[in-house]
Amino acid sequence: MKTYLPQIERRILVRPNQTFGILNYDMDNAYPQRMLELVAQSPTAKDCWNKRAKFIAGNGFEEQTLGKQVINSKGLTMAKLLKAIATDKALFSGFGIHVNYNANFKISSVNYVKFEDIRMGDTDSPETAGKFALYSDWGRKTWKNIMRNKITFLDSYNPDEQIIKEQVITAGGWKNYKGQLYYFNPEVDDYPLIEADSVWEDFETEAGIKIFNNREVTTGFLPSTMLFMQSRREEADNSTDIGSGINTPSQLEKDLGTFQGAKSAQKIIVIEYEDESAKPEFQPYAIQNNDKLFESTERSVEARIIKGFSVPKELINAEKASGLSNGSEKKEAIREFNDNTSPDRMELAEVLEELFSHYCSNINPTNNWKIIPVPANVADDVIGVKAGAAINQLLQSSVPTESKIATLMYAYGFKQAEAEAMCTP
Repeated sequence: MKTYLPQIERRILVRPNQTFGILNYDMDNAYPQRMLELVAQSPTAKDCWNKRAKFIAGNGFEEQTLGKQVINSKGLTMAKLLKAIATDKALFSGFGIHVNYNANFKISSVNYVKFEDIRMGDTDSPETAGKFALYSDWGRKTWKNIMRNKITFLDSYNPDEQIIKEQVITAGGWKNYKGQLYYFNPEVDDYPLIEADSVWEDFETEAGIKIFNNREVTTGFLPSTMLFMQSRREEADNSTDIGSGINTPSQLEKDLGTFQGAKSAQKIIVIEYEDESAKPEFQPYAIQNNDKLFESTERSVEARIIKGFSVPKELINAEKASGLSNGSEKKEAIREFNDNTSPDRMELAEVLEELFSHYCSNINPTNNWKIIPVPANVADDVIGVKAGAAINQLLQSSVPTESKIATLMYAYGFKQAEAEAMCTP
């Protein structure tokens, strides 16, 4: 008997790109750009990303004055830097920080670099090995081709004075020196996958459902229908123009087009015909009930995306929880998510402590770089208390039992059996 392991395709392929002196981030060198577009199209994925970023950045630094410290000539503050790198880490698991030095070999400026703009240098080329390439349009969204002269190469972060001195000499002096890049990457000599890479197909699915719903609205939920009509000489202008290749719509097609859509749902169209043989015939054809299918698909897709980002579902779908327990459930979810993101906050604090230990001035005399977790009291039980008081008032009122049960089910999220038990004397 022969045994074998099924071949599982790698999520990304890293290949040397000799044209630009980099290692491609997947075959098209645009993995981060593709993931950003998919997340932007998926409401659940975007919400999960925002939640992770918020919890990683927490409530800022414990040292209150630290967040206001300006760290470059453009006015970047420590608070803004923390928020920016936390946002990148929440999705890409990594981030980039550019530093430059003064003649005393101390860091004189710190800048945030978008993670999606960073590519590792080709390790097989002595000119780019150990360097990082920065370019703002690897996905060719603005320009059709990548311009080699627009790519900036930076040395890897190393605060050793001798290393910096050699880099400055190689660059042709301080005026030509571009500094170094601190590249936080959980992988070793490889690119990281996004946080929820295992479910990125679901981002695309949710975006497709959104497009389908939009199409249904813009066509006025018009059922699928075929129109049969006899061809007429006066409609011949609908034939393809050989020169332009463009179809010119007939007047009937124009009328039908304006008849569709949410804003035209109650219009009436009048079609004239000369004899019975020229009468247009609208014939609907049966299709699968998409409403229920899409509803169940949307729920399962949403659940997988939330799971892929490792975000407690109470923080995404808190409004679906029972009114009585919503506050306590959210509190527990916040504590859980704070624990899950604690290593991320610790890593950011350690990186910032390392970088600013070489800064030209002491911006944090207490050397306290800890980040405050999101406080659980944002989900105070006041919500549950208010809901409980309202429910007690409802139960003690003279409202018919059927109305009480309906209110408990639809206004407060109780199941029917629970609502009936509460209304039973």
